Amino acid sequence: MLGYLRHSLLLRAGLAMGVVTVLAVASMASAVYIARSTHGEAAAVNLAGSLRMQCYRITAILEAGHRIGPDPASQVTQLTTEFQQRLERSSLTKVIINSNRKSLQQAYAQIKHQWRSSVLPMVQNYVDQISAPSTSDSLDETRRVFRTLIANYVADIDHMVHLLEEDAESRIHMLGLIQGINLMLTLTVAIITLYFLHTDVINPLHDMLSSAERAGQGDFSVRVGHLGDDELGRLSQAFNTMTADLSKIYSELENRVAAKTEELSQSNRSLELLYHTSQHLTEAPVAEITYRKILNEIQRVVGGGGITLCLKDEESNCAYHTAPNESLPLMCETEECSLCLSDEGTRQLESTELGKGVTILSVPVCDQEHDYGVLLIEPQLNHPLELWQVQMLETVGKHIGISVGVARRVIQRRRLALLDERSVIARELHDSLAQSLSYLKIQVTRLTILRERGANDQPVDEVLTELKEGLSAAYRQLRELLTTFRLQIDGCGLASMLSETVADFNARGEVEITLDNQIRGGVFSVNEEIHVLQIVREALSNIIHHSGATRARVRLSEGPSNQDILVTVEDNGIGIPTEAERTHHYGLAIMRERATSLNGDVKIERQADGGTRVCLNFIPNGNQSNKPQYQENPAS
Repeated sequence: MLGYLRHSLLLRAGLAMGVVTVLAVASMASAVYIARSTHGEAAAVNLAGSLRMQCYRITAILEAGHRIGPDPASQVTQLTTEFQQRLERSSLTKVIINSNRKSLQQAYAQIKHQWRSSVLPMVQNYVDQISAPSTSDSLDETRRVFRTLIANYVADIDHMVHLLEEDAESRIHMLGLIQGINLMLTLTVAIITLYFLHTDVINPLHDMLSSAERAGQGDFSVRVGHLGDDELGRLSQAFNTMTADLSKIYSELENRVAAKTEELSQSNRSLELLYHTSQHLTEAPVAEITYRKILNEIQRVVGGGGITLCLKDEESNCAYHTAPNESLPLMCETEECSLCLSDEGTRQLESTELGKGVTILSVPVCDQEHDYGVLLIEPQLNHPLELWQVQMLETVGKHIGISVGVARRVIQRRRLALLDERSVIARELHDSLAQSLSYLKIQVTRLTILRERGANDQPVDEVLTELKEGLSAAYRQLRELLTTFRLQIDGCGLASMLSETVADFNARGEVEITLDNQIRGGVFSVNEEIHVLQIVREALSNIIHHSGATRARVRLSEGPSNQDILVTVEDNGIGIPTEAERTHHYGLAIMRERATSLNGDVKIERQADGGTRVCLNFIPNGNQSNKPQYQENPAS
């Protein structure tokens, strides 16, 4: 057993912990035993003490006699019954019976015997004398005897209470003695354990920690001196073996670290080149100086000779040189673009293709859809590009291709937007001002015919009146068209433009216009916002010029299906006239055409209580195109 203890730290530590655990269990068991043995003694002491008070209460009632009530006998009987119950209660008798003190049991038996044989008969005699007429001398003698008896009886009760307290204290003293012995034994075991812990654990651990710190600093020649047979000794031997192996591996790791450092350096240069390329390509606009910066970055990373960026012309299969770095390759001098502009991806153009002993790396400049050109790199002589450099150049070519594709698509969108804008202007002029001018031309022809025929002044005046009205309408339409062409939906959206429009029309005349917009933002597309705003402006313009109204309201709300939108413009004017659709008034027709382009409809009607109501109903963001769908009719 001692041999096992000498060869195992864990066994020694376990033995110490086992001894401490046994002592702790013994201490706790003794405490539990003493606590259970003293259970109920406090209640017994309290109950025994209450017997004295009960005696005093009986004495007080007997001394007072009839002064405390008409029937003192019943009160005394009740108190004596309570005394008898307390004296024989199990919480008191159980403690006395379980006690090892004979004197306590004898004291209890004596108190119980005195109660039955002396005190209780004396109490009954006292009650009988109080209840029956008797001489004062006899009652005084009885009172004197009773006082002496009660005083001696209470003294016996005090003695029994004292014995109960001594019994409880003796058990507590026993518990203290047991706990003290356990404490001394535990301290002894702890001191012995600490001594062995210091000699067999702490000192070897300090030695091993110091050696580990030196090994961590790169000194693999360090060795641990503690080489015992226990666990720390075997760990020290393993540590010495490990440091010997590490000293051999360390030199190999240095070579590996150098190789990995070179790889990381390459990756860092690649990431730096890609970052600078992306940064340059995000500059607006991307020009030749931008490509030249990118080529300079490429040459700084990969080295080599000249680097040329060749981009295809959009209308032909030929390439044009952008930002050539140093001299142009041979195929560029002979304009043999077919050698480079192929769909074969990255490839080496060897001397057999060029006619001379030169090798050129051709890297495609493309995105996912189109090829836009190539990057031509001439490596240094006898220093071909590595795989990571080729992969990096392919990534740069894709970045440049994406940038070129985005730039060309932006230019194409701008062209289409310009054409769309010109088409809108032509349609607006055709549908409004051109029709009005055609009507005025007809009226001028009528006026000429009337003058040639020598007509009287009345027909001529009618034609002149219609000419004036037509000119006024054409001028108003021209102003509205100018306002329309200058109108823009800025970043604030439709709600802001409606507010500005209502404020603008409020400033024009005496009509009070209010806006009630119950539609949240982001519901309409840009094309829908333009059409809704134009319809509202046309309706408000008609109110200002023709309705004679004093109040108007513009309201945007959800329709009955919770998917459609209702745009209503109401006024309290004279109502829409029956001749509102005259041939040279095209505002209402254009409003209907705009509603049709939204796949909706617009209703213009007189209200029952006067005024006009314009109601536009459509579903936003439906399956309709956002492009204008006006049908152009030839001018008549």
